[in-house]
Amino acid sequence: MEGNKYSIKADFTLMAMMLIPIAIAINILGGQIAAALKLPIYVDTIGTLLIAILAGPWVGALTGLLSNLINGIFDPVFIPYAMVSIAVGLVAGYLSRAKMFNSIGKMIISGIILGLTAAIISSPITAFMFGGVTGSGSTLITGVFLAAGQSLLKSVITTSIITDLADKIISIAFCFFIIKSISIRYLSKFSLGTHFTKKRA
Repeated sequence: MEGNKYSIKADFTLMAMMLIPIAIAINILGGQIAAALKLPIYVDTIGTLLIAILAGPWVGALTGLLSNLINGIFDPVFIPYAMVSIAVGLVAGYLSRAKMFNSIGKMIISGIILGLTAAIISSPITAFMFGGVTGSGSTLITGVFLAAGQSLLKSVITTSIITDLADKIISIAFCFFIIKSISIRYLSKFSLGTHFTKKRA
C-alpha cells in the first residue's frame, strides 16, 4: 500500500472483514461491563481502535457505527453516541497511517488526540440530549463539578475530557498488547499491518 494511491476498498481485506465481528463483540462486551459496573471510563471502543489501527479509518468507522447500533439494542443511550465511535474509528485509522502507534510516546499523543476528539463530540450530546445524566460512572464526576458550582455544559465538558483521555489511553494500551500477540503472518494481511511487522523485523 505504501507509495500507492490510497483506496478505501483496499482496507477491506478478507482479514479485516473477518475481524469486524470480533471487534464489535469486544466493543459490546466492554460497553456492557462498564455500564454494569458504573465505571467512569467506557472501554467500548477497544475493538474499533484495534481494527482502525490495523485496517484503516473506514473499517474502523464502520465497526464503531455497528457497535453502537447493536449496543443500542441493550441500552438506547448508545445510539446518539454512534457519531463519537465513527469519529474515533476515522481518527485512529488516519493516525495509524501516520505511524502514530509505533512507539509509546506516539501512542500517548494519539490517545490524547482521540480523547479530545471523543470529548468534543460527546459533550454536547451528553449535555443537551441527556441533561448530563447518562447512567454511566462518569455521571458521578459530572455531579461533583455541578456541586462545585460549574454550569452543566462546563461540567460535562470537563468530565468528558478527563474520562475520554483516560479511556482512550487505556484502550490503546489494550490494543498494543493484542497486536503484539498477533503473528507477523496475520498482521501482514491487514492494509496497515506492515507498520508493525517492520518494527518487529
